[in-house]
Amino acid sequence: MKKTYSSKGQSLFTLIGVLPFTVALLFALIGLFTLDDISLDPPFRFNSVAVIIFSLVHLSIILILNRLQKIEFSFPKRRFNKLVSIFAHLILVLISNFVLVITLKMNFNSWLKSNKVEKLELIVVDKNISLGKATDYYIIFDSSEGKFHNKVSQKNYHNFRTGESFQASVKRGYFDGYYLSEPLK
Repeated sequence: MKKTYSSKGQSLFTLIGVLPFTVALLFALIGLFTLDDISLDPPFRFNSVAVIIFSLVHLSIILILNRLQKIEFSFPKRRFNKLVSIFAHLILVLISNFVLVITLKMNFNSWLKSNKVEKLELIVVDKNISLGKATDYYIIFDSSEGKFHNKVSQKNYHNFRTGESFQASVKRGYFDGYYLSEPLK
């Protein structure tokens, strides 16, 4: 049986390579347990410029550490396999930074929300039920600020009717969306 040993530098490269993904998972877990269910979320969108900037910073740190000989790269000998490996590492960097940007935005949007309470007129335009391992109930609102969706309980889901309007007391999220000061109904 042939044993292979990895150097400290290779282990550090692996750690640095997956660190943003690990941090993103941590922020996702924090968000799941700390964020309010009474948020008015706009349609999903992300900032591609932020993802590219985070990825470039990540790659720069890896290259600087390689230059300082704190980490080492070990790629396959064959040219094709080396290119595939480099491409796979770049994809990993992009995906992990994509997830990191989304989770940072999600958490900071809530943590840094405004303290000023505003009034926002919301009109129910649609209702959705999301079936999966768990069933989630969503109300789709239209307002002067755009469309928003709000996750509600099964009990409250049936209290909303299409066309109904509400005056909601909300706090503006730092990036986008709103957070209800009190639940509707």
